[in-house]
Amino acid sequence: MGLACRLSALGLLLSALLVCTRSQDRESVFAIVGEDFTFSPKVNGTIREITWMKNKDKAAEWEQDAKSPVYYYSLAERGVLETSSGNLTIKKLNIGDAAEYEAQVLPVGVDQLQYTKFVLAVLDPPPPSVLNCSITNGQIRISCEIQFSKDVRYSWYRDDRKIDANSPVLELKGNVNPSEKVLCVREVSKTKINNSISLSTCIPENPESLSRGRAGLIAFFVIIIILLLFMGALVVLWKRGLLSNILDQIPTKHSAVYKSEEQHLTDDDRFPEESGQKEEQRTLLNNILSDFREESPFPLPGYYENISGRNQEPEEKKNSKESLSMSQADHSFNQEKTDLKLESETD
Repeated sequence: MGLACRLSALGLLLSALLVCTRSQDRESVFAIVGEDFTFSPKVNGTIREITWMKNKDKAAEWEQDAKSPVYYYSLAERGVLETSSGNLTIKKLNIGDAAEYEAQVLPVGVDQLQYTKFVLAVLDPPPPSVLNCSITNGQIRISCEIQFSKDVRYSWYRDDRKIDANSPVLELKGNVNPSEKVLCVREVSKTKINNSISLSTCIPENPESLSRGRAGLIAFFVIIIILLLFMGALVVLWKRGLLSNILDQIPTKHSAVYKSEEQHLTDDDRFPEESGQKEEQRTLLNNILSDFREESPFPLPGYYENISGRNQEPEEKKNSKESLSMSQADHSFNQEKTDLKLESETD
């Protein structure tokens, strides 16, 4: 009886030591901010009860008689507990999710808990980077290495064909098709970073084509500078008021037609008001001459007979001729009066 008790006590001690030893086993894991991470505990048998602890606080728990798991604190909206496997998933990780997690599982028909511990580190995403290429000994060398505290897995693709290489550097022969593209995929945890590069950027261009490209670029910049100078000159002329004067001096089609039509117009057509005044003067002069003709016993020169007619000569010449004719008529009239007076005295 005493021996049985001793064996039983020894069994309990070994079980306690085994439980303590198992509870001290921890697995270090990491994930990237924004990822979904799943903890997978070691379970022997069918789960009757399970409790997940975050540090020393409950994070989630479930019992066989309950309909659904219960979540606590930050996992209330981001936690998913699978009751069949005991896996706990945290969605959209943040820095605050970094902690020690412990799964306490009680299987059916077993009175001892099974423990699994995880230490989760949540890291920022890897820094962005680009691919670099160079030519060494006739080979194209492309590098997509990134500096990160955890292991990085590299995959290469050449025009959508996977290349067997798990290395941050890829080497290709120099005689490649410049139109091809090379893709590098970097995987950290569940985060993938993809970058591609065209092989044409790695192959140096022909010097002749380079010179042509430079010449075309220089010509383009020269044209741009000339246009800017021309626009600047127009702005200066406009601010000084000289641009409108220059535009006024430029003949247009309408102005030429107007001038050609204006050349065929007479003075009377151009100045209708002056033409009417001159017509009234002619009418008044004809009335005076007609009255004078009726009272005078002598015939008047023929000039006064046609005074009402229009003359095509210029107005200045007409006025001078009319003045000269009137003075001659007055002179002849006075001469005739003098002759009549002498004849009367002689009689």
